[in-house]
Amino acid sequence: MKSIIFTHSDSDGICSGALALAANRDSPVFFTNAVAILSDIEQARGFDRVIICDIAINIPVSKKLKAKIDEISEESEVIYIDHHPLPEGFDAPWLISDVTASASELTFYHFKNDLDPNMSRVALYGAIGDYRDNTDRVCDLVSDWDKRSLYYQAGTLSQGMEVGRRDYDFKRDIVRLLSVNTLPSEIPVLAKNAIISARKENELRVMVERDVIRMKNFSYMLNPNGCMSKAAIYARVYGRTTVGLAAEYREHKDVYDISVRAKCCPVDKPNINLNLIISRLTENYGGSGGGHPLAAGGRVPASAFKEFLLELDSAVGEALGNK
Repeated sequence: MKSIIFTHSDSDGICSGALALAANRDSPVFFTNAVAILSDIEQARGFDRVIICDIAINIPVSKKLKAKIDEISEESEVIYIDHHPLPEGFDAPWLISDVTASASELTFYHFKNDLDPNMSRVALYGAIGDYRDNTDRVCDLVSDWDKRSLYYQAGTLSQGMEVGRRDYDFKRDIVRLLSVNTLPSEIPVLAKNAIISARKENELRVMVERDVIRMKNFSYMLNPNGCMSKAAIYARVYGRTTVGLAAEYREHKDVYDISVRAKCCPVDKPNINLNLIISRLTENYGGSGGGHPLAAGGRVPASAFKEFLLELDSAVGEALGNK
């Protein structure tokens, strides 16, 4: 069977892609995202099986994407595995969805009969990297391994990929190596990069602590020169707010890419849903975005960025019940 794999380029996507590749040998692997998938999926035509892992279905493109995949599914088997919140009413026979699990966990269990049981640790790397290591099935899988070694390997993978986060040939090599269950610590470039990344992360932390900008209901960091999601976390921590945002200006497109992270609220306060807030606001300003309730990202035109920040501050305050 001739298969093709599309996956996300973060640690959960890398591990999901590796598991899909382990079960579908010699398949080409392409990295995509929630915005690009609409055009990238055209490359799937002519394949017997199309596997898509860890790609959110964004509200603005959901109808067009469903129509296109429905068309492809008439001639090919489509397996779309994802854990992001779905647009309201979205459903399809080719979709495997669970917002409580990582895409790696879902991919492992979908292809379990075609995988060596020892590939469970690759699923666990992805679950740990995506902060989804507390589900019942993941806890059960963790019990089959030494937890200390497992988290060391997961950390080496997620930290090691940060240095080359836009080098997709490098990430494709990592997918291939993980698909044959190579330990991340045995991949020289990953082990080396993990040390560099740890040092850079500490420098980033110090920078955010010094330069974070606090608004009424959230804090943000501009052009952090490092991992955006971690900068958003540190912006939240050092701004002492429930939500943190990091934004990086892309001169060639005149846009800001954003990463937003929220802290889980105490039981006596409402939890925020960043997926809904970011998808709505970015679309209002001609951008795009979405993600999870406590972790989201997107893109906003530079001309609307200041207004977007003000609107976001208001939306976060309203969601948290702040007056």
